[in-house]
Amino acid sequence: MNEAIVANIAKYAKMLFEKKYIESGYIAVKEADGICITTATANFDDIKAEDVVFVNDKNIESYEGNFRAAAVILFCAVRQDKNSNAAAIVDSESILKYSQKHLPLQPILDDLAQVCGISIKCAAKNVAAEVVTSLSGLRNCCFLPDAGAVVTGRTLNEVFTATLVLDKACNAELLAEGKGGTQHLGKVQAVLERVVYQLKYSKKNQEQQKDAAEHIADKPADGEAPVEGESPAPEAKPEEKEERATAIVTDEEKEIAQAIKDAGMTMLEENLVQGTWGNIAVKLDEKYMLATPSGLDYVLLKPEQIAKVDMETLEWTGTDKATSEKGIHAVLLSDGKYGATIHSHPFYGCILAAMDRPLPVPDEYKDILGEEIPCAKAALPGTKGLIKNVGEAIGGAPACFLAHHGVIARGKDLEDALNICRALEKACETYLKA
Repeated sequence: MNEAIVANIAKYAKMLFEKKYIESGYIAVKEADGICITTATANFDDIKAEDVVFVNDKNIESYEGNFRAAAVILFCAVRQDKNSNAAAIVDSESILKYSQKHLPLQPILDDLAQVCGISIKCAAKNVAAEVVTSLSGLRNCCFLPDAGAVVTGRTLNEVFTATLVLDKACNAELLAEGKGGTQHLGKVQAVLERVVYQLKYSKKNQEQQKDAAEHIADKPADGEAPVEGESPAPEAKPEEKEERATAIVTDEEKEIAQAIKDAGMTMLEENLVQGTWGNIAVKLDEKYMLATPSGLDYVLLKPEQIAKVDMETLEWTGTDKATSEKGIHAVLLSDGKYGATIHSHPFYGCILAAMDRPLPVPDEYKDILGEEIPCAKAALPGTKGLIKNVGEAIGGAPACFLAHHGVIARGKDLEDALNICRALEKACETYLKA
């Protein structure tokens, strides 16, 4: 068994287990003509080499019971899509509970459409043929009746992120039932979200994840498949894209850029964002702001990659393109009272965004949040329509929901904006559980 593959499975198994996304499920990655899959007795908190076995169509008949059924499902799941190199059967409390409804999950959040599919179908039966059918058509997740869900992805990192988003959406449906329920995106917008994400927004992060993996993983021996089905590191060759100089030059810019990087890590640790979602901007002066780049993972982001943006023209300089939401940040920072903005995708805040309605702030949070947090009308991310909608909706509030998308918060500085994000998440939880 390839040690790098076992190490990679162990890494994501532990992440899924710690988040309580998997208890009695399975994790697999594509390898040669089959899959490497965790065994039925695997300890997800501490995967060892003996907890992973190789399965293909030549030896699969030698296995029995639930393991054989799961192996067949995941083997067929990764084979049905040439871009799928990893898969898992996940069974968090909310995913398992929703799978008991035997119903599809509509795209109530745009990240669900982007990462998981234009809708999440429920297989008619827990067999491979039904799962493959349910995964077809711009989808990489499907429910297993009464048994959780199958999630596929190009990498285990993508499987983890999709599981997180799916779990959040299931919770949204379940928690919103007593508060009037959720709204969902139209079919056309869901398809647009999915296609644009696959072609554009996830591309840079996939390249970044791959580059990082190639630097830390052992190079596969001749004849062995590389980790998660990805190609081995190519021979050095001239850089094809134009080299750009960093925009982070002065000591002040370096200090702010590091603070932005640190805030991004804090958001990840506190589950205010997932993967590459969300973005941050800090006003540098009356003309410029520093903003996170588009589509880069906060873990891998370097402070010198932060972009410098003209708040009037939205022109940017730096090594990487500024976030597509720079227009929203610029509009909100144009108010002299604010020095930092954070666009996040928090767990409970996204449920309110999926409900597409304002939040009547619970009494204990009114000192920091005011009486009500408004909700801006839905529009495609990065568009002038969304900038307009946010500008019209937010008024004097410190934050605003973006319908079917997430949350935008603003503060006098970065720490203040983070505290508003935290308070809003607690307020949303209090309201939903009241």
